[in-house]
Amino acid sequence: MSNAVDHAQRRPKVIVLCDEPSELVGVIEILSSQVNEFRTLTYQQDAEEVIVKTQPSIIIIARETVAKSIESYKAFAQAEILNYPHENILLCENKESGIAFRCCTKGLFNDYFIYKPMYENYRFKMILHNALNRTNDVSDIYKLREEHFGRIDEKLKALIDDAADYHTKATDTLENARKSLDEQKGLNQIQDQLLSELKNAHITPLIDSLESQLKESIDVLQTRLKDKRFSIAELAALLTENDVSKPAQQIKAEQQARKHEDNFVANQQTEDKHPVKVLVVEDNEFYREMVSRVLIDEGYQVTSVGTGLEAIKLLKKQKFSVVLLDLFMPELDGYNTTKNLRNIPHCKNLPIIAISGNKNKDIIRKWATLGLTGYITKPSTKSSLLKAVDKALNNG
Repeated sequence: MSNAVDHAQRRPKVIVLCDEPSELVGVIEILSSQVNEFRTLTYQQDAEEVIVKTQPSIIIIARETVAKSIESYKAFAQAEILNYPHENILLCENKESGIAFRCCTKGLFNDYFIYKPMYENYRFKMILHNALNRTNDVSDIYKLREEHFGRIDEKLKALIDDAADYHTKATDTLENARKSLDEQKGLNQIQDQLLSELKNAHITPLIDSLESQLKESIDVLQTRLKDKRFSIAELAALLTENDVSKPAQQIKAEQQARKHEDNFVANQQTEDKHPVKVLVVEDNEFYREMVSRVLIDEGYQVTSVGTGLEAIKLLKKQKFSVVLLDLFMPELDGYNTTKNLRNIPHCKNLPIIAISGNKNKDIIRKWATLGLTGYITKPSTKSSLLKAVDKALNNG
């Protein structure tokens, strides 16, 4: 393992044991947004020493493989240093998600998250947030601000707030009813006995039934909200850069400037009889739709597919102005897809923009030899995406 250490707080509440800290940039950003004290370690022995001294509430393991992560956690257990309340989170590559899922169902880890490639940032935020709450480290959690979650549809946001308010009020009402019932006394012993029998036989079961129904209703509502928590518009908004440190006037000025620019582009696209055709090749449905929506909103004619093989079949039949191509995909990765595309006569000089969350320079250099026009990392901002496409088209 590398000996680089990103963070070295003396008494961390969270520790991360990994092989390559440079591959955890996205994870570290989310971690630092929710907890003050954490430490990244690359040696098993160092991690054991920190656990013994500080008993961190959360242990995150991101070894090269799930097998190695299991070995590391097993070593902690065998060293008898885990005999205290804690949460453990497994980070893994997409190809090992099934193994990670099985580890969690067997109770070896509390949860897992796919960080290579890193797509569902919000899921990791929730995993971490819940783990911190369960370990009673609420004081160490940064207040979750609106900007952490991008833009939420106002109606959906109001529905979530109303549901939460209803849940709180209903729970309080039932609790107050119980207390009031317990405080009721009869005028004599006989009335006390009758009141007690009435409470035990009818009133308490009724309150318990209402509480159970409330919980079931809230669970159903939460499931429905979860299913529709992200609209395509919101997913696209997540790509928009939003610097909350900017003055309000500057943000307003930038918004007006973007509006004028959008109108100008829209007018140009209307006048152009041949809109620019862009092919997006990405196996992650959410990310594919986000990228597509951003490009469509800018006036591009977008087609999207989920695999390299689909892209090759499509490009043999149609011509595109530029292709945005993911590195890691099922069936055929970005490198081999590009290699095959270059054998298609009209694709020899086709502008190709590589998309990847992988920081391995050797892979990128190898890919670049096939003729890449640009490269953007995931998660991408709207600005970086549009700049890459514009540059590819102008250079082409």
